[in-house]
Amino acid sequence: MTARKSRGNVVVSFNGTALTAYCDGADLDMAIDQLETTNLASTGAESTAGDTKYSIKLSGMWDNALDAVLGPEAVTPGTKRNASIALTGSSATVTYGWTANAEIENYTINSKTKAFITFSATLALSGAPTRTSA
Repeated sequence: MTARKSRGNVVVSFNGTALTAYCDGADLDMAIDQLETTNLASTGAESTAGDTKYSIKLSGMWDNALDAVLGPEAVTPGTKRNASIALTGSSATVTYGWTANAEIENYTINSKTKAFITFSATLALSGAPTRTSA
């Protein structure tokens, strides 16, 4: 198995706009709930997999072009948009996509003396994604 650098091999889009050029980090989080099933007859803790909560956490250099995409969504939240993340490995590109099921959960603009203006954002994703590998 060959390791793959993320630079140049990850593409993120939100509401039809590629955000990759502004990002230095794009993390797809798939958190699976664990439902407690322990009962009085159990000999130890027991659980079963529940629902999965999906999100994409973004970070990088802030720019007004980026803000034109994320800013209005943060000011008037609640509109579900399209989002996708594609990761290219050594043999294929795997794409996870959500159609009309993505919205801004968090959007932060960070500015400090002697530093670049940066941002972080979380895209909250509803439902299971479509997953393709090509």
